Amino acid sequence: MKSEPIVMSWEEYELMPWRLGWKHEYFNGMAYLTPRQQSVLTVIEVAPRNDTPQSFKIRPVVSTDVLELKHLFFEIFHDSVEYCNYEERDIQESAQSCIDNYFAAVKGEPSKVSCVAISPEGELIGIALIIEQPERYPYLRLLGVSPSWQRRGVATSLMATILNQLVSTPFTQLESRYFLANEASRNWHHRFGFQDQLDLFVARLFYRHAQHELWRQEKLGQLPEKDLSRLASEVEQWQAEVDRQEVAFEATYTRELS
Repeated sequence: MKSEPIVMSWEEYELMPWRLGWKHEYFNGMAYLTPRQQSVLTVIEVAPRNDTPQSFKIRPVVSTDVLELKHLFFEIFHDSVEYCNYEERDIQESAQSCIDNYFAAVKGEPSKVSCVAISPEGELIGIALIIEQPERYPYLRLLGVSPSWQRRGVATSLMATILNQLVSTPFTQLESRYFLANEASRNWHHRFGFQDQLDLFVARLFYRHAQHELWRQEKLGQLPEKDLSRLASEVEQWQAEVDRQEVAFEATYTRELS
């Protein structure tokens, strides 16, 4: 089953939590929610990690993994928000392109620290592909775990393995991107320790999300005053971030014109 846009009546929509990273539109008497094609750059400092696999093994990626990697890509993403409303053949083509481009070094050199997770039965259940580019930090091109193995520490162990290997290199940071509408991916990056590198557009989305949640909870009237105060503080923090981003944007724009 592929991921599809969410359609609901205004009565259902009005007081529901605002979905961060989704477009909220209303027409013909119905509300329509679709994921924005928006990603967020996020980075983590290279440092040793102690997260080790328990019931699975981790090994380096090898070229003979190609076919299995393509199958795993489709298994992971065929029902994800990243491919909302895509046809299956388009997702399969994306899987082919992503894996082939990695091994062909189309967007960067495949890194030796890239690795896969293997189940006790010998099946490929997780993947973390890293690319390296001149004068850039290494970049997490793809991270995914088979649905039947998710929430079992596979992604965490893959990334811990990568960071532990990067410790012995000159690199001091690792970059990644998460799809803003993918709440699970966003939360995982933050729990693992990645720090968002926000731009003005994304900061405004976080601000509007916080604003709406405060308005919604005030409307429902069910939250204790201390929790409403916490939400109000969050709105103020995001307002300050938007203000900071606007000043930075104006300064950059002025420099480019001069």
